[in-house]
Amino acid sequence: MSDPAGRLQIRIGPTGTAIGSSRPVGAAKVFVGWRPEETARLLPALFSICATAQSAACVGALEQAQGLAPAPSVSALRRRLVDAETLREHLWRMLLDWPRFLGAEPDAPAMARVMDLHRGLRAARTVGCDPFELGRAAVVPDAESAQEPTAALEALIGQRVFGGSPADWLASVRDLAALRGWCEQTDSVAARLLNRLLDQDLADLGRAGIGPVPELDSDPSLSELDACLGGPGADAFVAQPSWDSEPRETSPLTRHRAAPLILDLSSRFGNGILTRLGAQLLEVARIAGRGESAAETRPADIQHPGPGDSSLPSLAPGVGLFQVPAARGLLVHRVRVSGGRVADYRILAPTEWNFHPRGVVTSGLDAIAARLDGAELEPLARLFIAAVDPCVDFDLIHT
Repeated sequence: MSDPAGRLQIRIGPTGTAIGSSRPVGAAKVFVGWRPEETARLLPALFSICATAQSAACVGALEQAQGLAPAPSVSALRRRLVDAETLREHLWRMLLDWPRFLGAEPDAPAMARVMDLHRGLRAARTVGCDPFELGRAAVVPDAESAQEPTAALEALIGQRVFGGSPADWLASVRDLAALRGWCEQTDSVAARLLNRLLDQDLADLGRAGIGPVPELDSDPSLSELDACLGGPGADAFVAQPSWDSEPRETSPLTRHRAAPLILDLSSRFGNGILTRLGAQLLEVARIAGRGESAAETRPADIQHPGPGDSSLPSLAPGVGLFQVPAARGLLVHRVRVSGGRVADYRILAPTEWNFHPRGVVTSGLDAIAARLDGAELEPLARLFIAAVDPCVDFDLIHT
């Protein structure tokens, strides 16, 4: 199977920003007629970007549709694996993309080490079991063998990103003043990039009045989401989702919007670029700082804390709808199973929310273009796009 990721075309012109997409958002229909176990096994090969989050959403939806319940230890392991993937995806940006905006070389050796440690960590956590088997019974991962790659990854992140322990950063950097102090005292690429944005008065760059995707895990919003993904307008909704007829955002920023640091940054810079980068740093620090022996709980201020395990009585028989907090935002799978076969399958990805033609990227780039021009515009526009973070490549054209 080929990767159906597609590509975004982003054009900044005198009449505003326009976003086109070649993403085949209906590609999940290929699984119609397949058995659920075949679908669970092969879907990550088709949707290879954030494949772990895709697997978690897939098996969660299929389990709900068939009345299956994985053991709590399996659900916890799936969450850990999704978190590890999120960590890897954020580090890809921080180590390879962020240096370019400072005129520095990407830290390819560090990223290669991250990839090795991620593979080792996943292997240690899943030895002897497949956590994405439908209705999987209890597993007892070898936590001891996972300790070493976990500690090594935390040390690398501390050295290359935070200039110290991620847990210490998390405890001490809780407002703008502390963030500014960290930037001034730390020589990492992340600290230097944020410091430059502050020094050059660019912290609110790309600020836009687009609200977050609301909580969609209880009625009436859950039933409305199910109707949007299962009704006659599902194709249009998946391609250009909106809520209450308005475009919305789902991202690390919206996920952590209630955290003290993000609350303070948002009060000063809105959803501008510094707040976005700060939210990504916060998420990396939280995941890396939890360690292998930490309890399977998440901070109370995280929005959309799934993937959850609760039953969904509002859905029709044979229907499963599962939400996973993927690296770039909320990922939703909706499946209908009939006669032991997949009868309908829809995937709603964060890219379609965030890169909606009237969405947060369009509005943010319009604000940037109104403020900057000439040689300044394109690199900062690219930084803003990277801060929202599409899951696919894009072409940026400035006319």
